[in-house]
Amino acid sequence: DAPDFVLPSLDNKTYQLSEYRGKEVLVYFFAPWCSVCRLSADNLNDLREARSDDELMIMMVALSFEDVAEVRAFVQDLNLKVPVLLGNEQQASDYQIVGFPTYYVIDESGKLQSRSMGYSTELGMRVRTW
Repeated sequence: DAPDFVLPSLDNKTYQLSEYRGKEVLVYFFAPWCSVCRLSADNLNDLREARSDDELMIMMVALSFEDVAEVRAFVQDLNLKVPVLLGNEQQASDYQIVGFPTYYVIDESGKLQSRSMGYSTELGMRVRTW
């Protein structure tokens, strides 16, 4: 099973992964200083437009950042349209994050379905979440 987490988002909400059982979830771990993250994160907006919230929950989890302002600037620069959560060392450890970006697809039953690291196109993400 995917390790559960409860994290605050940039828009002052709290997200708990296990609340999304019953739908597929894409969790995209990134660091605001990561240039590959900057290149591929925009593809999440395209994926969001292609798949409804009912079909697929998309959430980004920021790791390895110095302060919230750094994360907020990254999100505003890219005009991201998915929830951005403020992660910590626990998620980095639970999900064995060794590089950025790393993303997981979690199936409807809460099991880890796939893991990818590095740049991925919107099409690549769409194929993994279809």
